[in-house]
Amino acid sequence: MISRELTLMQAAYWVGRNSHAPLGGVAAHLYGEFDGRDLDPERLREAVCRLCRLHPMLQLRVDADGRQHLDSAPAALPLDVEDMRELSADALEERLLTKRRAWTHRWLDLARGEAAAFGLSLLPDGACRLHVDTDMIAVDPNSFRLVMEDLARLYDHPDQLSEPASHGFFDWLDQISADAELTRQRERGREWWRSRLADLAPAPELPPAPQAQTEVATSERLAARLSPEERRALEKRARALRVTPSMLALSLFAAVLGRATSEMRFRLNVPSFWRVPAVPGVEHIVGEFSNVLILGVDLTAAPTLAELCRAVGEEMIDLIAHDAYPGVSVMRDLSRQLGSVQAAPVVFTAGLDISGGDLFSEIVGRVFGPMNCVISQGPQVAIDAQVAACDGGILVNWDVRLDALPEAWIRKTFEAYVALLREVAARPEALDAACGLPAAPRAHDDAVIPTETMLISLLKRLAPGEPIDADTVIANGARAEIARFLDRYCPTGVPTRPHFDEAATPRSLARLVRARSAGASDEIARIFLETTHEG
Repeated sequence: MISRELTLMQAAYWVGRNSHAPLGGVAAHLYGEFDGRDLDPERLREAVCRLCRLHPMLQLRVDADGRQHLDSAPAALPLDVEDMRELSADALEERLLTKRRAWTHRWLDLARGEAAAFGLSLLPDGACRLHVDTDMIAVDPNSFRLVMEDLARLYDHPDQLSEPASHGFFDWLDQISADAELTRQRERGREWWRSRLADLAPAPELPPAPQAQTEVATSERLAARLSPEERRALEKRARALRVTPSMLALSLFAAVLGRATSEMRFRLNVPSFWRVPAVPGVEHIVGEFSNVLILGVDLTAAPTLAELCRAVGEEMIDLIAHDAYPGVSVMRDLSRQLGSVQAAPVVFTAGLDISGGDLFSEIVGRVFGPMNCVISQGPQVAIDAQVAACDGGILVNWDVRLDALPEAWIRKTFEAYVALLREVAARPEALDAACGLPAAPRAHDDAVIPTETMLISLLKRLAPGEPIDADTVIANGARAEIARFLDRYCPTGVPTRPHFDEAATPRSLARLVRARSAGASDEIARIFLETTHEG
């Protein structure tokens, strides 16, 4: 057995697990689902066993004193196989949703060396779903990519020899702790931050959730996908501004958040996953290498979105130049200076410039199928917004705490962000718009369209007596009824399940249905409203 002290980031996750402070009491973990076909449970179980030997951090153990240990010969992590092939369609949907909720809010047992979990759901007609959960104390998000790549390779080539790397995460920790130049860089970074702390913007003030909501941590995923054409257009916009696509996405997020909160100055946490090349093959090591950059945003200093992108890009260059001093230390110093614990409730992660071009390589999709869901939790985080290159396009994924935020507000803010990304992709001149408090993107135009009125009417019929308006979140049961209605009367506008995830209110769903049907849904709606005397 070998042991080390937790790093500052690991310790922050560990303390947050057991914190009773607002947004505390959750494990920092990342859960993903992959929908594939014809996976062999025994072959996958063997691949998981070999994966554990290849990456010992998957079985990291943390004791009650907050020390991390790698045991010499731990038993391999199990593969949980659940056979759902005989369930009815409704029972299957409910069971998969229940399982997703359970794994979303899971606490892996680090005291027993459970830093990852793997499950396989066997579904009708040869379909299957792979479930993978990893604790960020042991496996950072970039390492999650390595886990999936290696698991796919080990399953695809069961006879291929795979040995652990000559150096591991603990070796890397030893090297960076002993490196004199890194120590000097950390001291320079500390002095640089000391001169800036007094001017650092406050955390954004997010609207509180209604008091009637549960105090139990409740995480939800909001997701949308941009097409390959939209991705290429955004990359072109970024090149014209001389910033990276990730900086473009970050800046647009800051503008939307400022509009949604009516704040002009605030700070964001921007994770960084760069690994100091202190040992050979560091890019193949699974571990917790992450840092966090504390970005101050000032919308008053940038008259347009284009200027904001350039300003954020320049600020990020400065932050990266001084990132040897960890963001956790910056927040600790800020708390001491202000005399109170400082929150960091909003995180933005951009993966548009990742190595390999996409989140996963071809082998992951071929072996396990596409990733249909990914969600993370983290202590003291209310909004964890991510954009990543995926399947040729862009995945926009927000993990949000509905026990801490008004659901209608966060969904509206998410929709505004997706709409702004699409508007910038479609029209270069959109970057000339003001980035401050004026109206949000055109997706939130207040003009009521007939399709929206029809959807509200349908929801009122499905839930008599319930308060229904344009921003009401559409329940799962109502989604199915709306889909059936549209399939009968306006088949070209029928939304799929991912569409409902992206457009979850009558306002946003109406615009999506109207666009998919090229306006035909409005004609259907007018007939419906006249027939029901609601027009």
